[in-house]
Amino acid sequence: MKKSSFLIAFLLSMLTFLLTFWTAGYTLYAVAWAESICFFVLTFLLLQKYAKPETFGLPIVAAVILGRILLELPIRITEFRATLFSLFIPIAVICSIILATVYFRERRPVVLILSVIIMVLLNTVVHDDWINLFHVKP
Repeated sequence: MKKSSFLIAFLLSMLTFLLTFWTAGYTLYAVAWAESICFFVLTFLLLQKYAKPETFGLPIVAAVILGRILLELPIRITEFRATLFSLFIPIAVICSIILATVYFRERRPVVLILSVIIMVLLNTVVHDDWINLFHVKP
């Protein structure tokens, strides 16, 4: 894999994060939905363009995950307890990146349907339980 494809995936991931994080101004649910969908599509498209069969696309997936979490990592480290209520958002996004990778590898409609079902459950039921766990009103 070329370094340029890793860098492109990383920068596009960071740009996607910067273009979607403003939705947190509405609700935590909005940002989880926006980022999950955008990162699912971004990961799939980047894998289509840059993935090599011998690497299974793992460097691209790593670049996308790194681009997503790098900007928020310092605040998560220094203020972990204060940011715990919103920790589910990067977890849901990383799950959607992994689901996009699985769909890219399988290319079967049933995998896409299951991925959508998992994302819906993560962004509704599980996210609601996470917020209720920390008593934060969305």
